[in-house]
Amino acid sequence: MSSGVRELRVWQESVSLAVDVIRAIRQNIRRETKSVSDAVMATAMSVGCNVADGFGRHTLPDQLSSYIQAKRALLKLETELAIARHAELIPAGSFTELTARSNQVARLLAGYIVYLERQLAEPEMVPRSVANARRASPPATSVPLRESVDEVDGTQASQ
Repeated sequence: MSSGVRELRVWQESVSLAVDVIRAIRQNIRRETKSVSDAVMATAMSVGCNVADGFGRHTLPDQLSSYIQAKRALLKLETELAIARHAELIPAGSFTELTARSNQVARLLAGYIVYLERQLAEPEMVPRSVANARRASPPATSVPLRESVDEVDGTQASQ
């Protein structure tokens, strides 16, 4: 049985972030700020949707494109959260927590992007049938992914 998108940690974290954003925004939603609140919630949901879209793509370039789109959506979300905080649509504590969660998702996405870029840069390392037809997902153990995330982070992998 193949693994599904629900098993990807980056998907799990992005969905969890979206849920937390929606909860934080809904607590202080007002009629006059509904359009701003709706935009923030839609952007939060789009991060996880783009990750799922990348998982469903069958070629490395298509996957990479979707994960980069998820990264752009995450940057947009961070901007919208900052605006919402300054407009007092979310409390300072929630903003701090959401920013930390957003940073975690950003690190995971960066790891996937680095992994896919490496796969594309070294086509001789990927069997022709995989490079042309199959989805390339990081191994379930995430060891290469963890190393990629650490390289982006600038930290050392601890084992």
